[in-house]
Amino acid sequence: VSAVYFSFCCFQMPQLIGTFFLFIYILTLVGNVFIFYTVRKVKKLHTPMFIMIMNLAASDIIYSTTVSPQIIYFYLTGFKEIQFHMCFVQMFFLHYAGSVDSYLMAAMAIDRFVSICYPLRYPTILSNNVAYKMCAVAWIAGIVVPLVAVLYSFPLPYCGPNKIVHLYCQHGLVARLACTDTSLTLIRALILAFVALLGSFFIILFSYLKIIIAVIKIVTKNGKTKAFYTCSTQLIVVTIFYVPRIFVYLATLFHLYIPTDLNTALGIVYCLFPPLVNPVIYSFRTHEIRQFNNIDINI
Repeated sequence: VSAVYFSFCCFQMPQLIGTFFLFIYILTLVGNVFIFYTVRKVKKLHTPMFIMIMNLAASDIIYSTTVSPQIIYFYLTGFKEIQFHMCFVQMFFLHYAGSVDSYLMAAMAIDRFVSICYPLRYPTILSNNVAYKMCAVAWIAGIVVPLVAVLYSFPLPYCGPNKIVHLYCQHGLVARLACTDTSLTLIRALILAFVALLGSFFIILFSYLKIIIAVIKIVTKNGKTKAFYTCSTQLIVVTIFYVPRIFVYLATLFHLYIPTDLNTALGIVYCLFPPLVNPVIYSFRTHEIRQFNNIDINI
């Protein structure tokens, strides 16, 4: 087996679509590099929350770079083929960056929980050192799901034709190409991914339920507004990241039919949209980053 072939709708103006994706990719890189650079260089931003945001930006750069260049190349050239081994490399980094994003968002929810529910103890519970350790755990733990997926799917016998109806190498679609029974491989990978995704999601859900209870108890209107403003940014990011993913995983788990075009569209949404909007949301909703030009930077 030398290559995997992609089948997708190019519409009537594929070059225009490719140019659009190129524009989105450039915006994504600029936004996330800006966030990463700003947090790294501005000492005022060396706090647990911004340390996590910086790591999220780094993960989003990997996420977008794993998928976007291939999609752009496909639409601009019409060449819909990827080397077989590179398909699994892409698969690994795609699921790896997604897992890291998921764990980092759980860590950020814990940060907000501690800051609002235990404000006086926040500096001792969540120091910068603790934040760096939590981010390190996210990067290390994120390896498990994609590594298992690749190790179990790569050795399978692929007899061809190796064609998938998608824009990138998604594990489930590629594994189904094997000319053998892949049900156990697919179920194993799906369960691991679902546990990782829902595990992080439940941590976020629990954290924000506790936060809501704490906010309700706040007496002053100004205090409630400040607490809501602090958390609303991450809630937007979490919604954009988790909703389409959970929908796809539930549909796959319960064998619900998703039209091919919708499945491809959802794949684009949850792979390309979050890395694009995350830096925009954090830049416009976070006062310290908006004041970047007024802060002295030690380079």
